[in-house]
Amino acid sequence: MSCYYAKLLRCDAREACHPCSQHSTAEIVQTDREKWERRYSEDSGDLPEPDDFLVLHAHLLSCGRALDPACGLGGNSVFLAERGYEVTALDISYTALARLKDTARRRHLPIDCVVADLDYFPLPANAYDVAVVFYFFSERFIAALKQALRPRGLLFYATYNERHTSVRPTFNPAYLVAADGLAVHFPDFEVLVHETWAGDQGNISQLIARKM
Repeated sequence: MSCYYAKLLRCDAREACHPCSQHSTAEIVQTDREKWERRYSEDSGDLPEPDDFLVLHAHLLSCGRALDPACGLGGNSVFLAERGYEVTALDISYTALARLKDTARRRHLPIDCVVADLDYFPLPANAYDVAVVFYFFSERFIAALKQALRPRGLLFYATYNERHTSVRPTFNPAYLVAADGLAVHFPDFEVLVHETWAGDQGNISQLIARKM
């Protein structure tokens, strides 16, 4: 099990921000990381439950290598590792990954923790049998994600759509999918499940698709 740092940059993926040109690379990285470090430092640190969408469709899982980008404290990573996957867990927060690494050590689970910026992190091609992405979206990341999955690889994806601005007006619209959902971003995948109106406000889009 390893934990290493990829020195990369990203504007805040969830709240509206000023254009990147107004900030130095160091300022962007530091501001984004500090926000998430504060959030996880204030958190109880308890291992979260895996996402309901993943659990509901767990019968589709098999085994192999799994990718969990924006993993946070790692509820989904632990769920996958306990089902036999070797998991690569990515997040920008040292604090979150340190806690996940400790959980993996105590439970003897094969989880590699990688501190990385998802917009720029160079995912290996054809490396993963399943990817689970929850509440992170960017066009740049989508392109890398597609390449990272092996042929017949399975994708579980749930994230906020444009209706989320009625719930969080300050949310950066660049990181929201259109109201018609996620499938448009994966035209060359076999769509197994596509929900465009999930969540209490219809502000969540969900997708399960297989790379062809």
